[in-house]
Amino acid sequence: MAPPVRSAIRKTIAQVLLVHLGFHAFWMLLYCVMLLGVFVLIPLVGWYNAFVLGFLGKSVLASATGAAVLGFAVFGVTGLLSGWVISLFRPKLVWIPALFSLFVTGVVLVSATWMRYKYIGVAGLETILSFPARTGRADTDKLTWAIKAESMEDLPPSLAGKDVLIPFSELQPLLRLLPKDFQLEGGPYVYCNLPPRVWRGLKKDAAKKYPLLWSTQPDATGKRLVVSVDLKTDQFSDELVSEEALAQMLNSLENEAHKVTGGMSLNLRK
Repeated sequence: MAPPVRSAIRKTIAQVLLVHLGFHAFWMLLYCVMLLGVFVLIPLVGWYNAFVLGFLGKSVLASATGAAVLGFAVFGVTGLLSGWVISLFRPKLVWIPALFSLFVTGVVLVSATWMRYKYIGVAGLETILSFPARTGRADTDKLTWAIKAESMEDLPPSLAGKDVLIPFSELQPLLRLLPKDFQLEGGPYVYCNLPPRVWRGLKKDAAKKYPLLWSTQPDATGKRLVVSVDLKTDQFSDELVSEEALAQMLNSLENEAHKVTGGMSLNLRK
């Protein structure tokens, strides 16, 4: 094969590879912008993880870093393969077939994800995607966004020098996204003010929702509002649970904190 031909083939493959990797790099840009506070992009990033890279398994949802690395690997492979195929036809304009190959790649990846979700069924899908529970209340939606905005290293905010259980009123001034006249209906509420080292230890454990904020008194139906966080996916849930369910959640958190700290005793039912 003549040197000019080999050079043209390498150039074609490089251009197609750039298009494929650039598509995934654009997702990474959206993710970084989202971390800076543009929360409207969160659903878009989540859909990309769940339905474009979803065939890779739960790892792409549990870790944004893992999704970024695996995504580059996937689109690197598809870019090289597509570039090699396109180079065989020696097109004059590479960008058009490159974009078409990217479209075909997207269809293939989404189809693979759809087939996987179809295979594991609804129950498996709920486990993989970890859909957060929602009450639909506007005040709790504002609260969870505000807590998420103050989270450092995807860990819930913590007030140094305070007890592990504090009134929500002590946390509220820290939540800058909340309006000054914000009121959380019901209550009163308490916040689980665990130190960052404890949250960090819990994050290494198996995926599990941990209670973060809850009402100290049941409502008229005998249930309590609980805001919880999944440390693996950084998803917040708010739901009304029974006294028994809340007791189980608090007991689980106490036991897990005891394990990861090597003996720290918590009393979350003061």
